[in-house]
Amino acid sequence: MIAQARTILRREGVDALTLRAVARAAGVSQAAPYRHFPDRRALIAAVAEAGFRDLGQAMTAMASTAEGRLGLKQVAFAYVRFALDRPADYRIMFGPEVANTEDLPELRETAQSVLGFVAEGIAQLQRAGLVGAGDPALMAVATWSMLHGLVMLTLDGQTAGVAPSVDALVEEATRIMMFGLAPRA
Repeated sequence: MIAQARTILRREGVDALTLRAVARAAGVSQAAPYRHFPDRRALIAAVAEAGFRDLGQAMTAMASTAEGRLGLKQVAFAYVRFALDRPADYRIMFGPEVANTEDLPELRETAQSVLGFVAEGIAQLQRAGLVGAGDPALMAVATWSMLHGLVMLTLDGQTAGVAPSVDALVEEATRIMMFGLAPRA
């Protein structure tokens, strides 16, 4: 049912994502989804959780292709590419329906594991002397904030004509994340 929900989401958007639509797409009775999801929000949370798992896998795969700061840059590229390749998934993952995860512990844990992966990468770079001192968890949130803003501005068409490419924006964002706005030596 989650796979069907993701297909509906990508084809028709979040408003079309209902338990009835999922039941139709899965070829089951209209009551069947309620055995797994008490309401639409629970379905959306399951879709968002699957998205975070996929995002985590994409970031992990890219991190393994490079070492040091380049690994962090590859993680940033993976994050942005995921969001731009799968905008419907991305928007639901960070959408208002699942913004409060107090009653969605599985979603909260999966989302936090992705952020934890970034924090651990930053901590490793700190131990190697490649990133300055600071709280890696806080630095991970700041990194996420910058990349999330870049993604949302791009998805909403706000970066068109402002930058030569999305890749150039990610390059500049990661440079700023790693070295700040201080003059280059």
